[in-house]
Amino acid sequence: MSRVIDPFAGLSTTLVEAKIHGVKSVGFEAHPFFYDLSQAKLDPAIDFEVIQEIENLLINQKPFKGKLSNIWSESAITYLSKLIPEPSLRILASALLTEDSLPDANRNIYRLIVSRVLEFVSGSKTDGVYKAPTSIKRSIPYADAVYRVTTLIKEDLVPTSPYQTESRLYFGNSENMAQVRANSCDLCVTSPPYLNNFDYAEMTRMELYFWRYAGSWSEITAKVRRNLVVNTTTTPTDRKDKGGYIHNLPITIDTELRKLVVSLKEKQQMKLGKKDYHTLVYPYFSQMQNIIRELKRVLKSGSLAHWVVGDSALYGVHIETHNILAKIMQESGFEVVSIESLRRRGERWILSKREGAKNGLGEFDIIVRKI
Repeated sequence: MSRVIDPFAGLSTTLVEAKIHGVKSVGFEAHPFFYDLSQAKLDPAIDFEVIQEIENLLINQKPFKGKLSNIWSESAITYLSKLIPEPSLRILASALLTEDSLPDANRNIYRLIVSRVLEFVSGSKTDGVYKAPTSIKRSIPYADAVYRVTTLIKEDLVPTSPYQTESRLYFGNSENMAQVRANSCDLCVTSPPYLNNFDYAEMTRMELYFWRYAGSWSEITAKVRRNLVVNTTTTPTDRKDKGGYIHNLPITIDTELRKLVVSLKEKQQMKLGKKDYHTLVYPYFSQMQNIIRELKRVLKSGSLAHWVVGDSALYGVHIETHNILAKIMQESGFEVVSIESLRRRGERWILSKREGAKNGLGEFDIIVRKI
């Protein structure tokens, strides 16, 4: 095998594993924070000495004495102050400013380490993947957090591969993978965002504010959420389907989606619901089709693609995402090899007031082959 591709790289697990096994890889990631952390994980120059230098630098940080408003916006300060005790926040503020003095080669791994320290010193629990500012957990002292993070990274450092393994991660949406030559990849391993599962901008709100990717909720929407696949009701309004969306899906799939949209609208009206789930269906599957078509272009004939996806039950309307995506893949020139059930999921979200899928939700591996 010469090259594996991941159109939804996230934190680049696929690319890292490929690198460990001496396989070339390429990926795309549109979330700026995930992209920066991935660059650190893929950097072959990171070694014990670099981590030790950063550890020493962080341990010797002094609390920032000035106004926090000189560093962050008021929205950011309000949010961060709910999550992080002020003494730790002031030391972290100094650590943030120190990043500017580092060599470019060390900035991504520095950002990764400080981000993990940020998580440890936070006094708020993570509810699933979202920070809950009103909840409380034991906050780890700053110095202890630094030692814990750097120790873990030192233990995880992988000896340099005997291969000069190429890993390329591109910042952007994989609906356009023009940087990748046609018929140049041998395998795809990926997991796209699930429909109405996680809002990846919201789940990283603490980091987006801390590292100043954005200074307000509206900036998070404009700078981050707008560039991600449409999969949650918090997506920008103009990206949702308001009835004038140009449907470019095959007629058989279009017919199936229309029925789902009608059912979702009816359920919303019956329940007087605020969530406009019906506006997500066409944008989500249209974007998936664009990415699937690009994937077909870059994969070699006979190559396999594994897509790990989850289904959903919105207002009790079961959307079999795995089956719909498999049909889109067939229409796009792939042969469906199998759809394997990996695990059941969603049990902890079951409430008496919430309708779910009659047979529960699951996670599936769609395995297809390029014809």
